[in-house]
Amino acid sequence: MISIALLGFGTVGSGFYEILKREEEKIEEKINDKVSIKYILVNDLSKNREQISSDTIVTDSFEKIIADENIDIIIELIGGETPALDYIKRSLSAEKIVITANKLLVANYFKELIKLAEKNKTHIFFEASTAGGIPVINMVEDYLAGDKINELHGILNGTTNYILSVMEKETVSMPETIKKAQALGYAEQDPSSDLGGLDALYKIVILANLAFSCAVNPEDIYCKGIKGITSYDIMYAEELGYKIKLIAAAKREDSGLRIFVSPFLIKKDDDFASTVGADNSLEIKSENLNHLFLKGPGAGKFPTGNAVIFDLIKASRFLLGDYKKSRSKKFNNIKINRKSDFKQSFYIRLQIEKNDSIIKNIKSMFDESNLADMILKDGSSDTPLLPLIILTRKISIQKIEKFMEYVENINGVLTINNIIPLKE
Repeated sequence: MISIALLGFGTVGSGFYEILKREEEKIEEKINDKVSIKYILVNDLSKNREQISSDTIVTDSFEKIIADENIDIIIELIGGETPALDYIKRSLSAEKIVITANKLLVANYFKELIKLAEKNKTHIFFEASTAGGIPVINMVEDYLAGDKINELHGILNGTTNYILSVMEKETVSMPETIKKAQALGYAEQDPSSDLGGLDALYKIVILANLAFSCAVNPEDIYCKGIKGITSYDIMYAEELGYKIKLIAAAKREDSGLRIFVSPFLIKKDDDFASTVGADNSLEIKSENLNHLFLKGPGAGKFPTGNAVIFDLIKASRFLLGDYKKSRSKKFNNIKINRKSDFKQSFYIRLQIEKNDSIIKNIKSMFDESNLADMILKDGSSDTPLLPLIILTRKISIQKIEKFMEYVENINGVLTINNIIPLKE
């Protein structure tokens, strides 16, 4: 009998529990042993949780759980840093196997948690931390173990992908779309981690750590979310033959790794263009497989709950001695190259007074620097303001931002609305 403590019974916790109960016989057959949820840790004991079996102890005391020597596996589905980090560390120190969906902790404490598990001859599993219903952790860590991964690109945040998809389809503002996403359960009441790109950042850091055997500090990574994107940007991108997507990427280079999160204009025939709604996708470029593209549900009660089940089966096999898995004891010290040094083309939207001489001045500046590939104006507006769209040739983000400071000082240029890179 494998004895389990489940920490947290929110969306993912209840989804995992429901799947486990529904498919219990099949799961136990895979494991070749019985599985028992002995404890479920919750904050509020007064809530009605009639779906929980009577033989499971519902408690608000982690101390009671950690003191029970018969617990084999602890599944952390609380989220956030406190108290989850303390619970995970104490569980590993007590030689318990840990399963977690906590991307924030896995990304920020990756090396520490791996080493702590190794020290106590146990293991930590975190398939559910990244891309929900797509087994990307297993793919990068195990399936491609005999391969050399060179690049990872992904749409790894379902909330922002849903928001951008709805804005594109219905031509509505971002605040309106966020409300719709919240009503459907795709966005938190405070969606700042999603909108700011942090959620995608944590996921690409986890994948990069596994793919390149390193321990990247998320604070070292360039991260820009979708907060500044408007329905105008989406409309102009559409007219130019593009869609806007939030892309997280990690790329092997001669001098180190380039890792970043940023919105991109992508061509309509790009693989990522077909990733719509709350779905996630991951593109892997490697020596053996050349190009691999995975797509599926990125979050939600059952996709993420299913990933926890996947880890439970692996954790049970580890416990029973059928799956003695160990992660790399060596963490490569790899330089993180700054995204500001990387040259690419950009979409720029600025607001100017409706005056041909201003356009002439801007065009002259870009021509002198040999930067503009295309300059378009939206002449349909009846207002005295004119949106101007510029597609640049390849230049670093640092240089284009500096250049646009000079453009912004031209008399009649009111504001630089957006600077978004184009995906090659």
